[in-house]
Amino acid sequence: MTDKAHNIDNYFPIRDLSARTEVNTVTLRAWERRYGLLKPQRTPKGHRLYCEQDVTTVERILELVARGVPIGKVKPLLLGDTLQPVKHNEIGTWHTLTSELLEAAESFSVTKLEQQIQLIFSNYPIQVCRERLIIPAFITLSQRDDEGAAFGFMENEIVRYALMRLSAKVNKKQRTRSATLIAGNKAPAWALALMALELTDLNFSVYLFNRTFSVLAGIELAKQFKSSNSIYYQDGILKEDEKTLLAAALVDNERLFLCGTAPFLSQFKQNNRVFENLKDCIDDLHK
Repeated sequence: MTDKAHNIDNYFPIRDLSARTEVNTVTLRAWERRYGLLKPQRTPKGHRLYCEQDVTTVERILELVARGVPIGKVKPLLLGDTLQPVKHNEIGTWHTLTSELLEAAESFSVTKLEQQIQLIFSNYPIQVCRERLIIPAFITLSQRDDEGAAFGFMENEIVRYALMRLSAKVNKKQRTRSATLIAGNKAPAWALALMALELTDLNFSVYLFNRTFSVLAGIELAKQFKSSNSIYYQDGILKEDEKTLLAAALVDNERLFLCGTAPFLSQFKQNNRVFENLKDCIDDLHK
C-alpha cells in the first residue's frame, strides 16, 4: 500500500465500488486499464482496493459521459473543478462509434460485431450504450432494404452477448433480488437483453428467456417463477381476451410487472406495476 492508504479499513473491494456506483466491474476495470481514470490501491495479493475518492471519481465520470463526453476524452476533464461544455468533436466520436457498430452489422461479420459489442459494453454503462449507440444503430438498420436481415443479426448478437454475461460465474449470495424477463410476441429482444444487463449491474440475479411467449404462456411462466419479480414485455395492442388474462394475473401475482406499449395503453387498474418503457420499470424495481 502507498502513502495514500492511511487506514486499510477505509478501503473496499471492486464489488463494493460497483454496487455503490451501479457500474459493473468489467467497465471499472476498463476505465482503469485503458484510460487511466482510476488508480486503485492493491493488497499484497494484488486485489484492487478503493476509497471514497474513487466513488466521487466514478460519479464524475458518469456525469461527463451522460452529458455526451466519450470515455476516451474524459480524463482531461476530470482535472478541472467545473464541468466543461461538450464540444462538437466529442459528439462526433459517438457518431464514429455508431458507424463502426453499423459497419460490423452490415458486413454480417460475427467476429467484427462481437468485438464491437464487447468494446462498447465494457467501456460504457448499459443505459449510455442504449441511448447513444444501440438505439441510433437500430433506427438506421430498420431503414435498410434487406428484409430486416442486418437488424436481426445485430439483435441476435446483443442477446447472445447478454446471455453470455448472465451465465458468467457470480456470487449468488451477493444478489439479494431476482428478476425473470419474458418477451411477448411483439417485444424487441434487444431491449430485454439490455434490461437484463442493467438489472445485473444493479445486483439482481436475472433469468432472461431468449424466445417469445404468448400472453397465456407468459402468465404461466410468471407463476412458475413466483419467487422472482417477473417482467412480461409486449408492444403493439392487446386483444380483449389478453387484457382480461393479464388483468387477472396482476391481481393473482403481486410480483408480476407488465411493460411495453401494449399493456400501458390498456390502462389496467393495477397500474403501479405497468410501465410504458423498460427504464421506468427498472427504476421502480430498484427502489
